[in-house]
Order: sequence, then C-alpha cells, then structure tokens
Amino acid sequence: MTIRTIPCAITLACAASFACAQDTSVETITVTGSRLPVNLSDLAASVTVLNEADIQASGATQLTDLLRGMPGISVSQSGSPGSLAELRLRGSETNHLLVLIDGVIVNDLSQGGLVDFAHLTSANIAKIELLRGAQSALWGSGAVAGVVSITTKGQTQPSDSASISAAAGNGGTYRGAVSANHSSNNLNLSFYANHFNTDGDNVSRAGDEDDGYENTTTGASIHWQVASQHAVSANVRLVDYQNDYDATDAATGLPADADNVTDGKQITSSVQWHYSLPEIGYRSEVKAQYHKDNNDNLTSGIDAGGTTGERKQLNWTHFFDLDVANFALGGELLKREFEQRGPDTYGDPNYRGDDSTNSVFAELTGWGTKQLNTQFSVRYDDNERFDTAWSYRAGARYSFTKQVAVFASVSQAVKTPSFTELYGYYPASFIGNPDLQPEQSREYELGLSSDFTESVTAQFSVYSTRLEQEIVSIWDADSGLSSVANTTEDSRRDGFEASLQWAADTWQLTAHYTYLDASQGDGTNQTVELRRPNHTGSVTYRHSLPVQGMSVYIKADYTGVRKDTFYPPWPASAQTLDLDPYWLVSMNVNYAVTSHWDVGLRVDNALAEEYEDIVGYRGAERRYLAQASYRF
Repeated sequence: MTIRTIPCAITLACAASFACAQDTSVETITVTGSRLPVNLSDLAASVTVLNEADIQASGATQLTDLLRGMPGISVSQSGSPGSLAELRLRGSETNHLLVLIDGVIVNDLSQGGLVDFAHLTSANIAKIELLRGAQSALWGSGAVAGVVSITTKGQTQPSDSASISAAAGNGGTYRGAVSANHSSNNLNLSFYANHFNTDGDNVSRAGDEDDGYENTTTGASIHWQVASQHAVSANVRLVDYQNDYDATDAATGLPADADNVTDGKQITSSVQWHYSLPEIGYRSEVKAQYHKDNNDNLTSGIDAGGTTGERKQLNWTHFFDLDVANFALGGELLKREFEQRGPDTYGDPNYRGDDSTNSVFAELTGWGTKQLNTQFSVRYDDNERFDTAWSYRAGARYSFTKQVAVFASVSQAVKTPSFTELYGYYPASFIGNPDLQPEQSREYELGLSSDFTESVTAQFSVYSTRLEQEIVSIWDADSGLSSVANTTEDSRRDGFEASLQWAADTWQLTAHYTYLDASQGDGTNQTVELRRPNHTGSVTYRHSLPVQGMSVYIKADYTGVRKDTFYPPWPASAQTLDLDPYWLVSMNVNYAVTSHWDVGLRVDNALAEEYEDIVGYRGAERRYLAQASYRF
C-alpha cells in the first residue's frame, strides 16, 4: 500500500518514527486532542499517530520499542523486558503523563500515578496517539505533559475477522496472540488475548542471574446499536504479569542478584451509553469507567508488601454541532482508593485512603475562518483534600498556504499529590508528607509545518513550560528518612523539536531531533533534572523490496548524555553522575508468503550496545525473534 502523511502543522515530530506516515483512516483524532471530532490538519496541538500498519511493520514486542523514537519522549528502563519502564515527556515527571486504553485512564495509583510501560505489549494494539502539551482541561489531574491513548483492535475492526500469531527467540523468549471480531446486524463483538514470556537478562553489573518476565493480556468488547438514536458499548481488559527484580547490595549500593518477584494484576473496564439527535445537531454520552492495579512483592518467598489502587469515574457529556462551531459541556465524578500493605516489623506501613473529585468542563472547536481554526477548553476541579483548581487550554492554527501553516497554544494543568507522596511509609527509607499541595504548570507552544513537495515535509516546534510547587525529594530530619515537599521556586522545561520526512512509492526515510533543557530551581539553586537527555533523535527507514511481499524496517534511536543519582552505602554522600549516550538499533524483515500467511524476523539492540538508563541497571541485550502470523 502507498503510505502518506496527513499535512498537519502540529504533528511536528511525526518523523520520529516512520510510523508517523499514516493512511486516511486516521484523519481525525477523537480521543486525546479533543472530545469533539477534529481533523488532524486543523488541531492546534502537537500530535503523533501510529496506526496498525505501522505497529505491524515494526515487529515490536513492547510499546516502549515504538514510543522510544517518538518526539519529546525519553525512556528509562531498569533492565530487560518486564523491568520498570518509565516515560518522561518533554522533560516532565513520569506521573505527569496520562495514559488511556480504549478511553479509560490507566495510571497506577499504587505507584504514585505513573504507568509502568513494561506491562504494555504491542500485540493486538490498533493505534497509538501521543498528544504533547498540558491537557488537564480535557482529562483532569495528571495530564501535565500530555496524553498517550492506546486503542485495541476490538475498537477498530468493522467486520468479521480473525488472526493468530506466534514468535520465538533467544533468551527463552516467546509470544503468541489471537484476535477475533464478529459483526451481525447492529451488534459487534470482539476478543483478543496475548501471552509473552522471556527468561530476561542479567540486570546487575555483577552476578549471572537473569531476571525473567511473563505477561498474559486478554480483552473483549461489545457494541450494540439498540436503535437509531441509542447505542451501548462496553469493554474489559485484564493483565496478569510476574517479573523478577534485583535487590540493592548494602556493600556497594548497586543492584545485586536476589530472589525477588512482583505479581501484578490490572483490570480496566468501561460501559457507555450514546444518544443522538442528528437532525438538531445534539449528542449525549454517559460513560462509567473502572481501573484497578494490584501489586504484591515477595522476597525469597516471603511477603514484602504490596499496593492496590482503584479509580472509579462517571462522566456525562453533551455535544452540540452548531453552524459556527462545535461545543461540548459535561460533568465528572471521580473516586480514588488506595491501599498499602506490608509487614510491620520496624514500623507499620499499612494504610488505606481515598478521595473524590467533582468536575465540570467545556470545550469549543471550529470557530474561525477557512484559514483559521481555534480550540478552547476549560475545566473546574473540586477535590475534597485540596483547594479548587482551574485548568484551561487555548489554541489556534493558521494556514498561510496549502503548504505552510503555523499554530500557537497556551495551557495550564494541575497534578494532585499521590497517596504515596501524602501518606506512604516505608520503615527503612521513606515517609510521606500530608501537607503537600498540587503541582501546577503553564505551557506556551509555537509550531510550523511545511510541505515542500508531496514527498518531502518538514516540521518544527518550540515550547516553554513552567512548573510551580514541584514535588521533590527531601531529607526529613525528624524521622531520619527521605520524604517529599513542594518547592518554592519554579522548575522549567524548554524544548525544540524538528523533523524531516522523505517518502516515495517503495521507501520512506524519516529523521527527528529534539533538544530539551529541563531544570529545577533558580539562580545558585538551579539543578539539572535527572534522566532527561538534552539531545534525542531517531532515524527510521522502511523499504518494500523488489521481491513481492517482502519489506524491511530499520530504526535507530539516539539517547544523549543525562544525569542520574547514585546512592553509595552510608556514610558516603549521594553522587550525581553522567550516563553515557547510546544508539539502539532495531530491525524487522517481513515476508508475505500468501495473502493470509506472513513470516518475519525481528532483532532488538542489533548492535549489542551496552548501556544504562538508570545507574547500575544494565540495558536489554540483543534479542532475536522469529515470528509468523495468519489472518482468516
């Protein structure tokens, strides 16, 4: 098939991965960038979209393999597949990125509100949308840096279909996946399941123990068009995983082999009712959502504690399609519950807590002229623990010609403290701070895109963010443990993104570069934020070979120098170190044996690069994976 890029002033880093080239099936963004359907070419925001063809072409196993090359993203993973994988977007904290799966927020309350991307595999994923910039006005607390929206196959397949795939490789690695979709009259049913297992690698610098990982993910959905005006839909997704992890050697302060295991389970579900009166331009949507994370840790078979986080959300939104613009108005109820468990040998870490937030929001899009398109959104949050908060976003996109367009936006977002930050207690290391206040950020962004020809496009963006009351680590003198507190000085994240894409009938080349300056404090107190490289980039090449049905995918991701903190054994002081830059190269060769059968070979870390994203934790080794798939 011929792949093209949708001209969009704000998809400034689509060239971060060749996957940014898209077909016409994703000309609107309906999940992350707006509650209202908006053409990508009209949206005044920075968005990158990966469709199903892009994901399949890469042959990637984990979502981090796809996201690592996206604009503004830096990945920190503590070892081989299954180990903690955190994403920082535009220099933000890991819990400042909101993640949706089929429209449901899945940030883990039991881990401070972040998402561990190690447990997100690419099997049965149909689309990934990355929306950069503050988005709390749309999605509430936590969307400080942006939103990643993941759509599973069950939400996109329109007719009867089924597929099965299997893969195996070195290091005891194998995976399998199945999916099926059935449509009948006004009813659509879908199901998917996938399993991934690997013996892993030796994460620590010493020792020889591999840290294994196992993940089983299943999901199902139903959509029923009850009548011309009424529709009901529901979906559920279950994840069951187990990963081995190392301990910290008291003599060196570095990771060391240990018999440590985490058992985790995730439940994500939603039920929606849609009502529409197209003759008067009105729609209504009621959505109930539920997400739960449960993590239990074992050390040499002995209970080492665990956490459970639950998020219950009810949303009612009204949509009005007017002659001059589109308008949305709604309200939301959110209940969060948290539990921390553990042995109380040296102090009691057990805690249960909850809070609730009532919100109202509004959005206006499409107001302007043929050349000018605008979007406005505002949100009011009333949390029982904290002062009320306002979030907003205003953006405009102007097309000078068919080839040149610019956009600008200003936005404000909030992030409430996590339960762990407020009330967490780990007897040997950490005590929470119940006096914390929410973080607040304000961001300005300006972008430009130019289509030189039908084959060559260039895109640029600059942004500046100021974060107030950032929650940072401190030393609590009363307890003798580490804790957290709000800073009195602003933290800043300034950046520049540029990309170039050159596409032809049988091949495509993309290149992307990002510069980031992220710091905390002012004047003599200013320090560089950890694990944020100043320079990142990627080059991706895809070619359909003369041999019919064969294609090659090559992707090289660059991560520049970044700082991290090493904590040696007491009484030595903490040390801030530079982590070496590195390139990660991945390759995938695919051959369509028939119209139903495909076979391929994926190679991760093809150059066997030795690297660390976190001090002392060795990165994933080279891995081969032979794969085959069949479509019914």
